[in-house]
Amino acid sequence: MTAISNSYITTDTIFETWMGVDPRASAIVLKAADVTVQSWYLQRATKAIDSLPLRGRKYMRDGSQDRQFPREYMTEYGWYPDADESGNVEVPQAVLDACCEEAIAIYDILNTADRLERLKLQREGITSVSYGGTSEQYSTNPGGSISGAASRYKGLMSKEAYDLVSKYILRSAPIV
Repeated sequence: MTAISNSYITTDTIFETWMGVDPRASAIVLKAADVTVQSWYLQRATKAIDSLPLRGRKYMRDGSQDRQFPREYMTEYGWYPDADESGNVEVPQAVLDACCEEAIAIYDILNTADRLERLKLQREGITSVSYGGTSEQYSTNPGGSISGAASRYKGLMSKEAYDLVSKYILRSAPIV
């Protein structure tokens, strides 16, 4: 297994699992054949996932765990870690899948001129734009920010990635 620093994914995982079965992921391999470029997308996706407000706490609390997963969660019986059926503590498959989904979405947005332009406009606070005979309007929420994919999915660009990690996202927390 070849590790990619600052990513949940290894190069073996990329090529054997995702790139072989998902035609969207194959585009990254074909157009970004350099593993360094592919790693960049996976690192960005990992960073986005780690930036989410997550339930629980890091499994390794001694400072040696550099990413947010695996985690452990408080139940009525104490703290319990992310573990597979055999009891091995590991990053959940849903998080690995979300990392790949988010990398694909980031690649797609950055390499599709229309999608990149729409994202830039939304981030600049543009609420309405017209091109020839078509127009698009971005609604603002009460806080004044534009409601786009990034706000709907807590900063993630992929709905699929958000759906995969949504059970790990903190919904509310007690104020102490």
